[in-house]
Amino acid sequence: MDDTIVMILLVVGGLVLWMVLFQWYRRWKAGKLADQLLQEVIKGKDAFRR
Repeated sequence: MDDTIVMILLVVGGLVLWMVLFQWYRRWKAGKLADQLLQEVIKGKDAFRR
């Protein structure tokens, strides 16, 4: 019985950790993409002014 409870807790803890890391990775990736798009917009405005 104790082994089963420990195994369930490990699985649940692993899933929670994976979800947190996956969300962090998605936010980091989206942030990098947003920065890149912003730089392209700024370059486009600079080219338009000239």
